[in-house]
Amino acid sequence: MEFPSEKFKNNSDASTGFIFIRAYNKWHTTIKHKLREMGITHPQFVTMTVLNFLNQFDEFVTQSSIAKMADMDVMSVSQILRGLEEKGFLKRTVHPKDTRANAVQLLEKGQEVMKRALPMVEKIDEDFFGVLAEDEKTFRRFLHQLI
Repeated sequence: MEFPSEKFKNNSDASTGFIFIRAYNKWHTTIKHKLREMGITHPQFVTMTVLNFLNQFDEFVTQSSIAKMADMDVMSVSQILRGLEEKGFLKRTVHPKDTRANAVQLLEKGQEVMKRALPMVEKIDEDFFGVLAEDEKTFRRFLHQLI
């Protein structure tokens, strides 16, 4: 059977997308397994991290502000928040200034998970991306350019 790509027919490593997804999968698999040990998924971790970060600047963080910063669909964030709420990691209440929105607050149980999970993920990032050495800053700049 013939491979239908003229561009990458003889060299899959010439495909930026293929290399990118392989690197992402390697990084993501490591994080996913470690977070599973803590009883959370990677999307739950991202959602709680964004909430925790935004909460430094705004007492009443909304679902839509979490979705915007994480570049996630608002409905997906809502489902993730529902699951985290059921686990007792956070609570959603009516926003005091906008009754159409929910304000999201990380509870003590969620803060405890964040205190363990965030340093662990940062260490995985440090180990994984650390091989880039001085090129890591350039890599981040390129990633920002792509998004």
